[in-house]
Amino acid sequence: MHYISRIFPNIPPDIDTVKKEIWTDLSVLYYKYDYDFQKRAFREVLVEMSDKISEGKWATIYKRIYRNNNKVMSFPRTL
Repeated sequence: MHYISRIFPNIPPDIDTVKKEIWTDLSVLYYKYDYDFQKRAFREVLVEMSDKISEGKWATIYKRIYRNNNKVMSFPRTL
């Protein structure tokens, strides 16, 4: 991989391709929930995020995602 990365320039992927991947990931996440109350909570989180983004408060969303991710990563997983 190291040699290949030297030969081919690092071209960022097309933004539309990435957006499609994100929609796919969100679909998988939404449909993993079996109960209506879980789907409702998912929708409410998206509305909350949308409101914050509309208000220009992306940093608050990022911090919350970052903090939650670090909590998950810090817990040891058992098999």
